[in-house]
Amino acid sequence: MSIQNMRIIGTDPLRHDYLLPTRVVWASEGVGNVDNLLKNAAKQTFVGIPAEQMTVFSTHGGQKAAVVLDFGTELAGGVRITSHMSGSDTDKERYFTVRFGESVSEAMTPVPQKGATNDHATREYNVKVPWLGSIEVGQSGFRFVYLELAQADVISELVAVQAVFTYRDVPYRGSFECSDERLNEIYNTSAYTAHLCMQRCLWDGVKRDRLVWFGDLHPEILAIRTVFGYNDVVDDSLRFLGESDRPPRWPNHMTTYAMWYIRSVWDWYLQNGDEALLVELKPLWFALLKQLLGLMHEEGAVLRVEEFSNGFFFDWPTKEMVDASKAGTYALMAITLEAGAALCRHCGEAETATACERGIALLGTEKLGHCGMKQVAAMMNLAGHMSDDEAGPFLTQNGGHGMSTFHSYYILKAVVKSAGVDAALAMLSEYYGGMLDAGATTFWEDFDLDWLRDGARIDKVLADGEYDIHGDNGNFCYVGLRHSLCHGWSAGPAAFLADTVLGVEILEPGCKKVAVKPQLGNLAWAKGTYPTPYGDITVSVTKDGVDIQAPAEIEIVR
Repeated sequence: MSIQNMRIIGTDPLRHDYLLPTRVVWASEGVGNVDNLLKNAAKQTFVGIPAEQMTVFSTHGGQKAAVVLDFGTELAGGVRITSHMSGSDTDKERYFTVRFGESVSEAMTPVPQKGATNDHATREYNVKVPWLGSIEVGQSGFRFVYLELAQADVISELVAVQAVFTYRDVPYRGSFECSDERLNEIYNTSAYTAHLCMQRCLWDGVKRDRLVWFGDLHPEILAIRTVFGYNDVVDDSLRFLGESDRPPRWPNHMTTYAMWYIRSVWDWYLQNGDEALLVELKPLWFALLKQLLGLMHEEGAVLRVEEFSNGFFFDWPTKEMVDASKAGTYALMAITLEAGAALCRHCGEAETATACERGIALLGTEKLGHCGMKQVAAMMNLAGHMSDDEAGPFLTQNGGHGMSTFHSYYILKAVVKSAGVDAALAMLSEYYGGMLDAGATTFWEDFDLDWLRDGARIDKVLADGEYDIHGDNGNFCYVGLRHSLCHGWSAGPAAFLADTVLGVEILEPGCKKVAVKPQLGNLAWAKGTYPTPYGDITVSVTKDGVDIQAPAEIEIVR
């Protein structure tokens, strides 16, 4: 049979690279020559490798033979283990426990302790390694790998252990740099977080939530368009609704996720101006928009919770807070209808556009409260349901405390609107910088500044009973080590820094008209690039002025 006759159903958009570990975090006494694992880049094994060039695992005398390797940064992928002959004892098979972790604690903790799971991606294996060969194991999100020879009274000689890094090989066109190095690191980490989640589809996380969650795409899409411009992973993920939860089913069985989906379609269209994609997706977004409008009632209650799938689900922290969920959902609905009206105007659906505008006005008639939740207050402020005078003091109270990873972009935008750019940058630095202080190389599914304690880091071995910032925290569906430390919905800061500090705002689809109105605040300077279909916009800002370079096809509004 030739390759021409094979039934190939697709090609892999991902590149696969091999990386050496950067550090041995911990090794037991049964491991010899462990530092060889940091330098042996052998593509494969061969007969006659000198013993001093191999790492020897020995369980003789009942001793443990295990190691924890650090690959330096969060990765998506697995590991390749290359083994040798294991001495003259060729009749015994060799089995290793292989465990992936986004923290050292997770790598060293067996399932199901501390909430450790194999959900979405298997992160714990019992692997038979070949005699004179290599084996690739796993497909997860990880930074650390635990290897333990799982048999008693045997020796195993490993030539190399290398990460298999799977990612989209795409250039970082967008950039951001300013006088505050902490903000620079936050931008770069946000960009990398989004990049890792750009797998075959756009996922929430590379360890857990390796799914297209349509309600969670929006901050990821904002980050992707800011950093990469166009990438077909977004097109394919928006199309995926037609293959999974096609209307009249709600996306992921959540009514509010239809709202986020419509916003995502509009903001992606604003970036790329792809009329063909907009028309292709119209049966999805237009049907969902009509369904949402069908939930509006001009008499009495504007929206009735009993008509919502999964209720007024605004986010996990407000799930059991009925009044907060209602206020957040009303505001989200109003902002969604703004996007829906714009989509309809572009597609000649004037009647539905008018219905959207009528719905926006109706949603603002009921006075609701934020119930002490910053994400709710932020969305209310952005929707015009709460004044700047009321929102500003509440949102900035206690700085980054009370922030939300998923809603961080919207909270920061509301803080700029109601309290100024310096307050927003301070909150961004405190909150996302807190993750960096704990050893993060990507941003997490959830985070609370109260989790920070002296010495609490994800990259160290913990003593018995020592506080575990990963395993001892989390809530709702992300308790303990199930908690994802690389979550695309936490990538919003990259978009925020570009559209606020650099001041880039798309005014017409396809970036044909773009406002560039930087807000430097207390920063001494800032500069960066923003990708468009016509090329990159370059912005440089100092206290003395602004320099803008843009493709000739783009109208710049200053």
